[in-house]
Amino acid sequence: MTLPLESETITRTRLLVAAAATLGMFLAALDTSLNVALPSMTEDLDADLQSIQWVIVAFVATQAALVMGAGSFADRFGLRPVYIFGATTYLAAMFAIAFSPNLETVVGFRVLQALGTGCLFAVSPAIAAGVFPSHRRGLSMGFAVGSQALGMLAGTIGAGLLVGWIGWEWIFLGRTPFALMAIVLGIWVLERRRAADAQGPAFDVAGAVLLVGGLLCLIIGLRLGRSLGWTSPVVLTLLPLAPVFLGTFWRVERAANWPVLPGYLLRLRGFIVSSSSMFLANLGVFVIWFIFPFYVADSLGGGALTLGLMLATLAFLNTISSGVGGWLCDRTAYLPVGVGGLAIMAAGLLYLGFLDMESSLGHVALRVGIVGAGLGLFQAATYSLMLSSVPSDRFGTAGAALSLSQSCGRVLSVAIIGGIFGWRSDHHLAELAVGAEAEGVAFIKAFKDVFLIGSSLGVLAALVFLVGGWRTSLAGTSSERRLARASEIGRD
Repeated sequence: MTLPLESETITRTRLLVAAAATLGMFLAALDTSLNVALPSMTEDLDADLQSIQWVIVAFVATQAALVMGAGSFADRFGLRPVYIFGATTYLAAMFAIAFSPNLETVVGFRVLQALGTGCLFAVSPAIAAGVFPSHRRGLSMGFAVGSQALGMLAGTIGAGLLVGWIGWEWIFLGRTPFALMAIVLGIWVLERRRAADAQGPAFDVAGAVLLVGGLLCLIIGLRLGRSLGWTSPVVLTLLPLAPVFLGTFWRVERAANWPVLPGYLLRLRGFIVSSSSMFLANLGVFVIWFIFPFYVADSLGGGALTLGLMLATLAFLNTISSGVGGWLCDRTAYLPVGVGGLAIMAAGLLYLGFLDMESSLGHVALRVGIVGAGLGLFQAATYSLMLSSVPSDRFGTAGAALSLSQSCGRVLSVAIIGGIFGWRSDHHLAELAVGAEAEGVAFIKAFKDVFLIGSSLGVLAALVFLVGGWRTSLAGTSSERRLARASEIGRD
């Protein structure tokens, strides 16, 4: 009777560990709800449109800058302490933001929240990877990515209701039960690192600081470039400093005993393919988050509820397709799932570009849903490829690299594609006759232009995933054959 009881205990523990991993990704993804609350926060905090955007910019910049350090620290000292620290910091930030008296305080505590979110994003995929055996890696990654999409869905729907009923503060306070659950699960079920494991190379503090400095200069410089102008003294100081910091970081990493980003990872084709395709996909698809809302509001005359329903459609199909994509990766291979997902995503973006001022909400929802379905398939395949390519002692670094690629793609999408949208809008407006409808027509034309660019970037990501993934598969097959031959020689 002891064996069934032991087996039942192991199964229950695995389920709880899986719950901790999915809860971490869920919490980290809830921040999409903030877009719905920005108008209310602007009014209550007596802010303007430019200053309120720092609530998002400070968060994205800090998360992107810190996530690699968090992943490397977790690989060195254990996933458990980083997960618990991330969830606890996240919980403290929720209360602090909700009770902040002004915009400056909100932005300051958003930096604290970004630290917690970066920790959760770095370690949650690594925790999920250990729940199932390696031949079920796709399923575990499907759960992780699906819980991220579920967080987007819950955040989008919940924020609209909470802001309308009781105020924007509750989109932060409403997350506290989930953060408490994460802390309890982290303390209770996550495995402790043995004391002997604590003896080893020191954490690369210098590398982590230099990476933070380089990424903050790059991201904040790009943001200020759009608002202050690219010839502003602040911008001309920050942007040149970014390559200086990053170049110094690279030299420091080559001498570090436990580098934040080990050089050998950059020689792994699966690591490069996963990071590159994730960057390109987010560079293209993020036009939905910062241009599409203006189409819904200005061209269709929809309100916050309409926008919330459209984004919820994307998140819902993303959630479903993530689980399906993980299952398909285990049953077939990650390559057709990833390439197929990117092709579907690109088709959806191209299809969105055919919308106009007369389009129905049903047509809009269909197109957005196609993008969400393709994105879910691709993300499941990408996480599967990444964590199948790196050694298990660098799972935290691998998850952090994907999070960083995602953040950099989104930041550059706002800076580059947002600039192209403004340029094309002015170009089309100059070509049109002066009239009341000229601005609306120019907006639609520029909208079509940038969604064509987004679709093209999706196709480029698919090509990178196809060629790189195919070569990775060939390299893996060759390695297996060499190992098989070596085993036969050993037996002889």
